[in-house]
Amino acid sequence: MTDAPAQILVSPLMDSRELARYLKVSESTLSRWRAEKGGPPFMQLGGIARYRIDSVDQWLASLKHDE
Repeated sequence: MTDAPAQILVSPLMDSRELARYLKVSESTLSRWRAEKGGPPFMQLGGIARYRIDSVDQWLASLKHDE
């Protein structure tokens, strides 16, 4: 019996423009958050910030909500 290779699920990557639209903020806001070491986690690929959508959603869930 042959075992099928395990499938690795990787969250899609978004660039700053796509994430800005997703979060309804400006690209300059994302840039400021990166400079301040705040905002959603990101990685640099070829000098371009990329964001994993699952990490962004986890970051959003971790924010305090006004009640």
